[in-house]
Amino acid sequence: MPGAVVGLTGLLTKDTSGETGLPSALGWAGMAPCLAGLLAVALLWRRPRVA
Repeated sequence: MPGAVVGLTGLLTKDTSGETGLPSALGWAGMAPCLAGLLAVALLWRRPRVA
């Protein structure tokens, strides 16, 4: 959870000019570990296939 907050902060922080403070690519790079974790949890919660 704290990692998601840090990633979203980097992605959404505005500069005094109204533009985002960091380039969007850098903000999304901060969100990448959170998205990978979300994908891993989603794959673990899938129903197992019946053979």
